[in-house]
Amino acid sequence: MILVAGDKIQLVTSSAATIKSVISYIDSSDSTGAFSGGGTQKTAIASATTTDVLATPGAGVLRRMKFATWRNADASLACDVTVLVDVSATDYELHKVSLATGDTLQYIEGIGFFTLTSTALLNKMLYVTANSVHATAATFATITGLSCNVISGNRYAFNCGLACITNATTTGAQFGIGGVAMTDMVAMGRSVLLGSPTGSSTNTTGVVTAVDTAVMAQTTGAAANQPHEMSGSFQPSASGTFSIKATSEVTVSAGLTVLKGSWAWIRQTDN
Repeated sequence: MILVAGDKIQLVTSSAATIKSVISYIDSSDSTGAFSGGGTQKTAIASATTTDVLATPGAGVLRRMKFATWRNADASLACDVTVLVDVSATDYELHKVSLATGDTLQYIEGIGFFTLTSTALLNKMLYVTANSVHATAATFATITGLSCNVISGNRYAFNCGLACITNATTTGAQFGIGGVAMTDMVAMGRSVLLGSPTGSSTNTTGVVTAVDTAVMAQTTGAAANQPHEMSGSFQPSASGTFSIKATSEVTVSAGLTVLKGSWAWIRQTDN
């Protein structure tokens, strides 16, 4: 059970997602234990803030939280929610969880906290449906079509197959990942520069542990289709949009073009 006497329950929200809070409670005398009342406190939250979701009881009253539910009713925004006990402006954390859209955090007396999710683990195939052009040197940008929402604290893995051309043999293609801050990550890859005569090739490989960093950092290219492979795993430290990124080695018009049909497979690996 969770008891408050002269204290209050607060909820910290990390985004402007619409969070609906409903808490049922009973009150009793702190001296005799006799029942003195009860009720339900309902609160709607729509900003990144700290909100009182169960008010401080009156003097001599012991308030007992019987049931609570915090649902992310937003259409698109995820939100980290932290349940606190506020004791004379000193906060004590009870529970923290990341809620995707449609998810609900519940507390039931005698059971504790648990999360109800409305969606299955992420398992998504992404495709480039129109050529994605990258012309600015050393400036990683999302490859059009290769991005999706991820949740803070969850673990993910990815694979991608990329076909590209560069404007000249002196322009290299570079690829990485990013979009959100990471608690940890690793990305590895291989680029093959197909040469002439037919059958000759040059491989570029790499492994990185930082976002917006070239996994395969080629310094030469070709104005013909070239294959690139990349894979890895990551755990975001904030909810947001994960993306496969690219940049041209040099700034030049149409320096690097990632071709239609390139793909990425992103899946959540939490058990």
